[in-house]
Amino acid sequence: FFSSCGDDAAPTGGDPFGGGGGGGGGTVTITVALVQDAQQNYHFQFTPSAAVTVNTVTANCAAAGVNNAQVQGDGTTVFNNTSPFTVGPVTGLAAGQVWTFTVTGKLGSSTGTAYTTNTSFTVQ
Repeated sequence: FFSSCGDDAAPTGGDPFGGGGGGGGGTVTITVALVQDAQQNYHFQFTPSAAVTVNTVTANCAAAGVNNAQVQGDGTTVFNNTSPFTVGPVTGLAAGQVWTFTVTGKLGSSTGTAYTTNTSFTVQ
């Protein structure tokens, strides 16, 4: 499930690790946090350093048995540092799990420069 995230989401812990740009011609850093919604479900929240659209988010976590799980974005909605996007709900989280993500899309708009960035998150 892919969505934008409202201001009522509060981080529940964990240390986000900034991603590095790569792949396409553009670069962006995306940090990841774990947030909980009103129904107590956990979601990964992705906050980009610049305005971006998202085509795909690919997740991996060996400890959770997740191998190249891919979520499709719509490729047109623009997200930024005050309007992050979330993926979830996520179940089976346990302390010590290291989740890695590869995010692809375009900078600024659906016609912007392509980017691919990697980021990770360790569940606390």
